[in-house]
Amino acid sequence: MKKYITLSLFMLIAMVPMAQYLSGPQKIVIDTPRNRLLVSNGNNGNLVVIDSVGVQTLFVENADFIDGLEIVGDTIYGIGFHRKVHAYNLETREHLWSITITGNTSKHLSSITSDSAGHLFISSPPLNEIYKLRISDQSYWVFAGNQGLRTPNGILLEKEKNRIVTIGDSPSPSLIQAISLSDSTVSTLDSLDFSSTDGITRDKYGYHYLGGYSLSGVYQMNADFSDEPELIFPGAHIIYPTYDSSDHSLLVTYYGLNTWARIPLTTTGVYSQKSPDEFILYPVYPNPSNTELNIRYDLNKRSHVRLELCNYEGNLIVTLVNKDKDAGNYSEIWCGQDSTGKYVSSGTYYLRMSVNGIIQTQKVIMIR
Repeated sequence: MKKYITLSLFMLIAMVPMAQYLSGPQKIVIDTPRNRLLVSNGNNGNLVVIDSVGVQTLFVENADFIDGLEIVGDTIYGIGFHRKVHAYNLETREHLWSITITGNTSKHLSSITSDSAGHLFISSPPLNEIYKLRISDQSYWVFAGNQGLRTPNGILLEKEKNRIVTIGDSPSPSLIQAISLSDSTVSTLDSLDFSSTDGITRDKYGYHYLGGYSLSGVYQMNADFSDEPELIFPGAHIIYPTYDSSDHSLLVTYYGLNTWARIPLTTTGVYSQKSPDEFILYPVYPNPSNTELNIRYDLNKRSHVRLELCNYEGNLIVTLVNKDKDAGNYSEIWCGQDSTGKYVSSGTYYLRMSVNGIIQTQKVIMIR
């Protein structure tokens, strides 16, 4: 069901270097009043703050925030080990409360979202359940369970459609399902040839974005899920996408790399083609190619340059450049070989250039 792009495409993301405090990062949430991001960490439960210039600090060590997060007012809510839900004050860092959702502690909780009436909605993929929790008194109940609901992982509340949308954390097929906020009835919107999908979000134009540890990157679908999922950004171990309406971008975590990225979007949901001021990467040629690729780029100042090729799944094939370079004009040639000297097979690859933490990517086609 996947739709593949055959034309060259420029993509730009602002990506931070290997993080000091992130360890199995999961969910990013946006604390707009304080102009910062907060990130949960699956390996240690620390809650990490990323400020407006990308500096990371520990907000709460051992917060037991290992998965989904949600901000309501001045409180951040998150999922912990053994089916716990915690609440912390965003100003004082005070641990306000924690509760344990009844059930086998090995049947984990996953994602969390909220409505405008003071409720949280929490998913439990292994039990096929969504819980509704009243924030004022921490009472909760099963909002949707069984009734055809299948391994709900990522959850998205769509108020104007009076529903919650879930993405299934299960072997193929992975179901996109809707749960009515009025009566908890479950309907299936689409069935995808995916396995173990983690997160779902939506932009202001109605496009949906899917991420997952086992997926090949971030996928896009339209407002009613009537089209096939389209891979718009390749990469391994990308977990939950978060939409930032302030600059129309996606925030994603790289669980296996202990880092995160911001992916600018256009009104069509495809990456912005704006080049950063630090460098210019020209279109590679010939493209498609059956021999070698010529790569030209300009640096406007002395910078650290990393130039690499990845396969369609986002896995590294070979690193061509990884060094500091002075301002100037440069060219490289890729002869279609991986890091062992073996020629790669026909297919789609991605040239990825990183200059001082800014990444630009081009899609290239090799024909053998």
